[in-house]
Amino acid sequence: MQEVVKNIAKISGLASKDFRNRLIRATLLTLLGAGIGALLLFHRPWPWESLTFVGMVLVSVSAVVLVRYHLQHSEHPTLEPHILQRIVWLNAILAILGIQLQNYLLGTAELQGSGFLVAGPIVAMTMLVSALAGPSIAVFTQTVVVFLLSLSRATPVDMMGASWLAGAVAAHAVNPLKRRSDLLRAATVQSLAMALLGACISAISTDDARLVLESAGWAALAGIGATSIFWLLVGGEERLFGIVSDWTLLELCSPDHPLIRELCLRAPGTYAHSVMVGQLAESAAREIGANPILCRAMAYFHDVGKIQRPSFFVENQVGENPHDTLSPSLSANIIAAHVRDGLELAREYGLPQTLRDAIAEHHGTTLIAYFYDRARNQAGGEEAVLEQFFRYEGPKPQTKETAILMLADTVEAASRTIPRSNTELLESTVWRLVDDRRADGQLDQCDLTLNELQVIQRAFVHAMGALRHDRVAYPEQESNVPSIETANLRVQRIAQADSDLGD
Repeated sequence: MQEVVKNIAKISGLASKDFRNRLIRATLLTLLGAGIGALLLFHRPWPWESLTFVGMVLVSVSAVVLVRYHLQHSEHPTLEPHILQRIVWLNAILAILGIQLQNYLLGTAELQGSGFLVAGPIVAMTMLVSALAGPSIAVFTQTVVVFLLSLSRATPVDMMGASWLAGAVAAHAVNPLKRRSDLLRAATVQSLAMALLGACISAISTDDARLVLESAGWAALAGIGATSIFWLLVGGEERLFGIVSDWTLLELCSPDHPLIRELCLRAPGTYAHSVMVGQLAESAAREIGANPILCRAMAYFHDVGKIQRPSFFVENQVGENPHDTLSPSLSANIIAAHVRDGLELAREYGLPQTLRDAIAEHHGTTLIAYFYDRARNQAGGEEAVLEQFFRYEGPKPQTKETAILMLADTVEAASRTIPRSNTELLESTVWRLVDDRRADGQLDQCDLTLNELQVIQRAFVHAMGALRHDRVAYPEQESNVPSIETANLRVQRIAQADSDLGD
């Protein structure tokens, strides 16, 4: 009987907690709708009629609920529905504020001449949502906002129709946006499109050529202003919502970034290794439809922790190897510590969370095999050595991009020693190393398929064949060129050790 009472109490507690959460969400949605409804009536003289206010609030609450439902059932590759809702409503509120501010400063205007300036806030909002969440969500957002503004009569219906068309162009003008030249392209396309739109819509209602040209000029000015607002706000909203755009990633990959510059100065071998890994990861990501720019940025920063002890990693060593005088367990701890050091540097330099995840996950829980084998040989048998003390802390890769980074990091060592002409050895080594990671369970927590793994392996082979090109041997060097058989033996002997010490 007591167990039954406890179970009932437990179930009742869970139900009441779930009910409280639902009640809190409903209250917040209602408050948001009420705030938007009041903002939509801001252009009307105070006090507002009670029925008008109640009706506008109910319509706004309905719109908030519709947006919530739609975004919860819309798949987005990177953003959660609650983040999408915040992006939509923050920019929608900013757009409505911009419209009402124009009404306050300029008064409501007909859709002629300077009246086309009203499209500016709508276009800027659509650009921001498109850059952060994608064109489809941006068009949906502007449709809801234009509907609400038209219903509240903050602007004439025909003016909102023109704003919707201009916003539809804006949703696609900023995609893709990866370089400064892309922003110039977006501003040019948007201004020309709005000028043409202003001229055409103005010509429908007037035969005055001067007014048509004036409308085109004001519409183009609205396009330039909207692009300027977008440029001012997009960086702040990226930080606010924890979004890392391709534009931001490309800026992070610049050699002028202080952490990259520090890596290049203090651990030049690691920097060269990171660039090579970036090339491999980017080519593989492009083949399977992952984010190639994100993979490149992850590769550039994944080994920044080696800055703290560069001489303990083979790619930076000149002369003696400090591991020769250390115990295998201490050497393994030093090698594994570069992940923790990298995370500390990432926090210090303010790197985004996606890059921190790459630093933490790029080794997963793999075995530091070189020092594990040394410890086992010194102990006289496998039973005397605990494998868990020679593994990285993890976690395992959680996304396709971090999984690609792990695989590229693993196979990069092979590209240093295998001649381009020995395609068979290159291919077999890559396939063996990738399959070892899969068999070790390192890819269990990401959504890579076996077919995508095969595509990645082929991309690695192709990229390494191109990167590790042969050079012409001068006569005095010909006697020192190793044979293919010698290269094969060398690869089999040092590939594993090189990946442990260098990656």
